[in-house]
Amino acid sequence: MSRKSIIITVVLLAGLGALYLLSDAPLPVDVTVAEKGEVKSFIEERAKTSLPRVYRIAMPLNGRVLPITVEENEKVTEGQIVASMDTSDLDAEVAKARYRVEQFERKIVEQSDTRLEDNSLVQFDEFLKSMDLTVEAASKQQDASKAKWQYARDEFDRKYQLFKKSALSESELNEADLFKKQSEIDYQKDILTWRSLQAIQSAMQIGKISILKYKEKKELSTAVLQEEQKEAQSQLDQLLRDQKRATMRSPIDGTILTRNYSNERTLAAGDVLLEIGRLQDLEVEADVLSQYVGNIQTGSLVDIEGPAIGTQSVRGKVKRIYPKGFTKVSSLGVEQQRVKVIISFDQSLWKQLKAQQRSLGTDYRVRVKIYTEIKQDVVKVSRSALFRNASGQWQAYVVRNNKAILTDVETGVMNDFDAEIVKGIQAGDRLIIAPSMNLQPGQSVEPQVIKEL
Repeated sequence: MSRKSIIITVVLLAGLGALYLLSDAPLPVDVTVAEKGEVKSFIEERAKTSLPRVYRIAMPLNGRVLPITVEENEKVTEGQIVASMDTSDLDAEVAKARYRVEQFERKIVEQSDTRLEDNSLVQFDEFLKSMDLTVEAASKQQDASKAKWQYARDEFDRKYQLFKKSALSESELNEADLFKKQSEIDYQKDILTWRSLQAIQSAMQIGKISILKYKEKKELSTAVLQEEQKEAQSQLDQLLRDQKRATMRSPIDGTILTRNYSNERTLAAGDVLLEIGRLQDLEVEADVLSQYVGNIQTGSLVDIEGPAIGTQSVRGKVKRIYPKGFTKVSSLGVEQQRVKVIISFDQSLWKQLKAQQRSLGTDYRVRVKIYTEIKQDVVKVSRSALFRNASGQWQAYVVRNNKAILTDVETGVMNDFDAEIVKGIQAGDRLIIAPSMNLQPGQSVEPQVIKEL
């Protein structure tokens, strides 16, 4: 088509449009009827299913894991063995540690037996008592011998004086001298006997002290052995704990969510083998724009829908609103400040899924409508019938007597589909849907009621 033909066509169409507007022919319009009903305001977001807690079964220590036979989506019970380690080396370490503890136990029993020392101490006490009496008797015998010697010496001195005066014979003097010497010898013998007994007494006391020291040393050795036994027992307990941990059991009645390894292999401590969760505890996690979170309350009603749920939506409630937001980059590359909101499922979910022969797991994509306000028995109209004028006033075209009447309205609760009318429109009024920009107030129209938008 040439440029001249295009210009002629546009001019003709413009002329026909102007002619139609200037004529009195009614303009066909689609209308909806205002009615009484329920209006909800909501925040709609993409979300995903999640679990409040996922139990991770990890390697308790460095070693070799045996083949893992449980599979994803398999049901497990609390205490059920879900993974095991090769414990042959660990079993040998446990046996060695147990033998060491038993060795210390035998040594402690041997060191703690002081019956021989106790009997020896009893005997030494009896000997010392007897020796004390013997030493005391020897001391008294020495005193007697000393007195006898002193008497003999004095008697000799007296007789010697008599002998010098010729008042005593020489034989009597010799007899007195012999008695003196014998008394001295007896005295010296008694001194030696007394001192010998004292030495024996001291030796016996030293022997008793030696036994007491030996007994004390055995008690100290026993205390040292007991401490070493405690250390050995602690090592054994640690090995036994590792041995027990090597058999990994499910902490809950749940479902295997993830199995990271299946074949036997060597892994490091902390490597996650399995993830287990309770699917009946499923909830929904939505990242809501921070400017909208202020309108959400704990307990707010939620509709959860999407292909993962099925053809019917499921009711839920806001369970928790996180106190801290985070920055998230949208699919268009725009940074947005969002807040995590946790939503709990209504228990009818499982009955509904069973009826549809569906299953639901964690990290499934869904959509949520979080209702921030719900009003009952109010005048509501289709959201597409409302528009704003240049000053921001909400308006609508109401059809009265087949005329389009421009009406100012005051709105209340609104969503993408419906709006509450507080003032300006009554139930039963007919409103033009998506009015044309060429529509003029008071213009004749030919309304056609659209029941479902």
